[in-house]
Amino acid sequence: MRVKTIIVDDELPICDEIEYLLKRERDIEIAAKFTNALEAMSYLMKNACDLIFLDIQMPGMSGLDFAQKLTSLQRPPLIVFCTAFPEHALAAFETPAIGYITKPITETSLKKVLEKARAIGERINVRQKLAVSRFCVTKNGKYIPLDLPEIVFVYVKDKEVYIRTKGEEYTSSLTIQEIENLLPEQSFLRVHRQYLVNLDKIGEIVPWFHGSYLLRMEDIQTTEIPVSRNKTKELKCRVGLP
Repeated sequence: MRVKTIIVDDELPICDEIEYLLKRERDIEIAAKFTNALEAMSYLMKNACDLIFLDIQMPGMSGLDFAQKLTSLQRPPLIVFCTAFPEHALAAFETPAIGYITKPITETSLKKVLEKARAIGERINVRQKLAVSRFCVTKNGKYIPLDLPEIVFVYVKDKEVYIRTKGEEYTSSLTIQEIENLLPEQSFLRVHRQYLVNLDKIGEIVPWFHGSYLLRMEDIQTTEIPVSRNKTKELKCRVGLP
């Protein structure tokens, strides 16, 4: 499968450098390059793409503002920020970006972020085939359609699957893996084999044992959820922890 890609950076030599490195990847198709975010936005209103390499500091419209506007598209592309300023990482992860690379860009850093983009892209393709905006949960013997953004977290206890919203708790006949496959990749993360959380519903992140973290969620109980050590790195990347 070809990954249709565009590059947006106000410095043409940077665009050319990224293009040169990407052309070594057989599955990457460079659809367009732009030195102006407004021109890139106009292009995306008429043309779909899978992946964007995006500068943060640009005249007219910053990369951060550009990324937020992309969420209005029916099929938003994956975003990788390219920046000369590592301190921008935290702001970058308040957007739907999947990662960032620092300038000067190396082949190693590019390959690493491409591996992540490919993995996410494959999961998105699966989820688009199953695409739903809600699914039915159970309470008091009744089936209740639940909008996905209402979910704060999903967990397993005694082989039962529970879905917690801000003020309610439901059960589901689906497995936690099946629910994970239904949920949007950019908003949800499996932080533990027993817990699947909505990243937008994390109230606090508390340092815990052995470099891991405890998540305090935004349900009424302010439930504390442990992050397994093998998920710590991904969590830090997704929420912009240093």
